[in-house]
Parts: sequence; structure tokens; C-alpha cells
Amino acid sequence: MKTKYLVLAISILFLGITSCNKEANEDADISKSIADVEANVYSDEFEKSADVVSFDKLSSGNNQNGQNGQLPLCAVVTIDYPEGAPFPKVITIDYGDVNCEVRPNLYKRGKEIISISDSLVNLDAERTLTFENYFINDNEVFGYKKLTNTGVNEDGFMTYSIDNDLSIGEWTRVSVGTKIWIEGFDTMDPHDNVFLLDGSSLTSLADGTSISRTITQSLRVDRLCGYITEGIVSIVWNDSNTAILDYGDGSCDNLAIIFVNDQEFEINLHHFGTRRTH
Repeated sequence: MKTKYLVLAISILFLGITSCNKEANEDADISKSIADVEANVYSDEFEKSADVVSFDKLSSGNNQNGQNGQLPLCAVVTIDYPEGAPFPKVITIDYGDVNCEVRPNLYKRGKEIISISDSLVNLDAERTLTFENYFINDNEVFGYKKLTNTGVNEDGFMTYSIDNDLSIGEWTRVSVGTKIWIEGFDTMDPHDNVFLLDGSSLTSLADGTSISRTITQSLRVDRLCGYITEGIVSIVWNDSNTAILDYGDGSCDNLAIIFVNDQEFEINLHHFGTRRTH
């Protein structure tokens, strides 16, 4: 009888350990997916502010602090013309020495420096974004984001190549891709710009984890909404674990869905919290 009880106790203990290990693995898997999403949100924040002050939407004047409706009032914009001509030009967005709230749960300080070789509607024009004493949510940022005009595609839309190499806090990300300007090209309002993004990236975390992401359905970036509104991304870490990130059907919200280990999680793009939905 004692033997039966002992076997039963060991079985229960084994099942408990197995269950705990499974939950721990699921938590680790979702955390890797969230790390990739967080890196992408930060990267897009840099792109968003650079888009506001380039694409010929902000053509003249200094100290344009927050007047366009998309930069916070604490941001001060200055424009320099190093050769005394309209181009090249250098646009600096200075968020100050203390954290500036850009939107709920997102803070910046330091300088974003945008160097533009020519009007971005011209072939081969380049825009390079770099950083000076710059932090986002207290994570220091190094590196660059480069955009190059590659001409008009067969659908008549302006296209750009993407070349990014960023270090944000405890991770680094290298990415390449394309950006297509599909709406807002012929207006002076930066709010109505809509872009389609395609491409891939490789993110390295401090613990040695390597995360690759590939856009399998073009990401629609709606500047009026402020978030990616649709598109699908495949995420793979350490060459074996996978997740699918779905940004939705075009509705404007701060939510996305992650599918990992046959589970479905909703992720809040404001604070990166998740909840299991299925």
C-alpha cells in the first residue's frame, strides 16, 4: 500500500513539474515575441517623427515646437542648411534633457538628427536618422535609420529602400526592406500619410537570443491612426521557436494578436501587456 501511495505521489509531482515547465516555456516564448514587438514599436517611433519633419511637409522655419500636431510640445525642431541651399539640410528634433512624454507610456529625451540629401520625392535622395544622447523609455539608442528613394513602382507609388542598424537598451536590430508611400503624397498634411512596409530584421538580445522577423503581409502604417493597422509578421527565435504577429484588419487601435505555441494572445502596443484570448 505504501508503494502505491509513493508511486501516486511521484506521479502527481511529475505532472506538477511538467505543467510548471510548460507554463515557464510558454512565458519565455511570449516574452521573446514581446521583445521583438517592443523593438519594432520603438523603431517606428523614430520613423514617425522623422516622417513628420521630412517629405517636404516642414520646409522652412526654426523652433517648430509641436506645431504640426504630431510632435509633443516639448520637442524643439531646428533646421540647418550647411551649404546655404535648400539641400542638403539637417533637421534636429530636441526633446530636452529630461523625459518628454510623446504619448501614454512612451518617453523620449535627447536629440534625433535627420540629414536629408535632397527632396525625398527625387530619385536617389537619402534621409539618415542618427541620435545624440538619446533615450526612449530610458533605453539609450545608438545607430542609424536610412531611407533612399528608389523611384516610382508600377502602381505609380513612390518607393524607398530601408537600411537600419540600431542598438536600443539591451538589444540590437539590423533590418532591410521597402517603404511605399500610398496615400498623402500630394498634400501638405503629415497626418494623412499612409505607407506599406515590407522586409525583414534580425534582433539580438542581451541573453544571446537571436530573433528574426519577416513581414509576410505588408504592414500598413497610418500616420493619422498612429499605429500599424494591418499586416502579418513571422517571428522566429533561436532558429526553432516561431510566432505569428497579426496587426488586424485595418481598424485603428493599439492592439495586435500574437499566435505562439497554439495559443492566442492580445498585446497592447502602449505598454506591451498581454492577455490570452484563446
